Amino acid sequence: MRVGYANFDDFQDEFEYEVDFDRGTPRFTGDLAVLDIQDTEFFVNLEHEFELSDNLEFAVGGFLQNKDRDSLLQEVRSRFNLPVNVREGYDQFTRNPGEFAPQAFPAFDEVFSNIQEDRRDLYALIEGEFDKLTFEVGIRWESTSTDIFGRDPDNLAGTTISNDYDEFLPSASLKYEIGDGRITLSGARTLRRPNFNFIAPIELEAEFGDNDFRGNPLLLPETAWGGDLGYEHKIGKNGVIGVNVFYRDVTNLTELATALESDGTVERGSGGVGTVVLTPRNTGDGEVYGIEFDASFDLAFLGLPNTGVFGNLALLDSNITDEFGERRFNDQSDYVYNFGAIQNLPKFGAAFGATYRKQGEAFGRVVGEEVFTRYGADLEIFIEKRFGDSLTIRAVGSNLLDGTKDEDFNKFNTVQEQIDREFDEYELESERAGPFFQVVARYAF
Repeated sequence: MRVGYANFDDFQDEFEYEVDFDRGTPRFTGDLAVLDIQDTEFFVNLEHEFELSDNLEFAVGGFLQNKDRDSLLQEVRSRFNLPVNVREGYDQFTRNPGEFAPQAFPAFDEVFSNIQEDRRDLYALIEGEFDKLTFEVGIRWESTSTDIFGRDPDNLAGTTISNDYDEFLPSASLKYEIGDGRITLSGARTLRRPNFNFIAPIELEAEFGDNDFRGNPLLLPETAWGGDLGYEHKIGKNGVIGVNVFYRDVTNLTELATALESDGTVERGSGGVGTVVLTPRNTGDGEVYGIEFDASFDLAFLGLPNTGVFGNLALLDSNITDEFGERRFNDQSDYVYNFGAIQNLPKFGAAFGATYRKQGEAFGRVVGEEVFTRYGADLEIFIEKRFGDSLTIRAVGSNLLDGTKDEDFNKFNTVQEQIDREFDEYELESERAGPFFQVVARYAF
């Protein structure tokens, strides 16, 4: 039996002051936003195992979990004209718009939401081992009840939305030893509940870049049927290489989408022209599949037992149909890989190593906007020194290649204009970040 309780409190405040001189009369605008999120979680897991024979075990159990989130968003704007002579001699490098901020702001507009998610699960599992074969077969029933309450200045009484659902989730897996290798085969139905951030009935300005975000309390959970087939082969004492193919058939895929006005045009965000309001939705049913290669071993066969190398390559593909036809899942790269090496120095109680990472181009499409994203490579190195059995100091340098992110934006006003390729705006963005370094000390008691 396991019992757990957790509590989290996230408090954020953000302000922005601006003076607009591109008017006949200069104007001050001050925005203040305060977000307070409190999460509590309680769970109980009870399980009992039965030994059916020397080779078989049977387990049954239940799981209870209650989650509760209170979110309070307070926003206020103060805007007024300034004297005309303010613009004379104003130096933006030595002065700050905050000097014009009023002593007191108007009353806050408040948006409050409460989410209660109660989960009740039952499950049964059989595990067995016969010679070189091990297997596991199980069934799980998950029942979820969600109540979402939201209140804003336009609806002071508030509104409550309830969403109840339950699913049966079977699973099975087997492992078969073949010499120095092992074959793994598994299949399962899985469920992913909506993220609390996605179903909270609140709207956040400039949450995704310059775009606003609006929660969707009617969001449904994702379910998927999936299968994996893999093979691992041992190399030496600790090394292994492997390959794995996978497939997922996804129902009610959750993605961010553009909010539309009643006439079908794109809803503009608080930032004005060029910005939109994003909201999560269940796009539909799709599939994702791929193959992954892994390797990790030392170089003892070259006379370097303290040198280890590792690498991983994943090739991915997917498809789903939206308003414009078939595409990949939004923002999914077609490949991701990393490789590196670690050198241990036992005589000095030290080690150092490096890792290189790279991912392929990604594409994302919503109503009103299409984005092609290209990523630069990343290089990380580390060196660490152990002092006795308790203290370790580790220095890490990350993003040593000045990682880049380049984006091409195609923007449209309506669905039909996007189909006809009648562009409203085309935009290129490029970001570059420099390296950062950190030193971490670990002490074991």
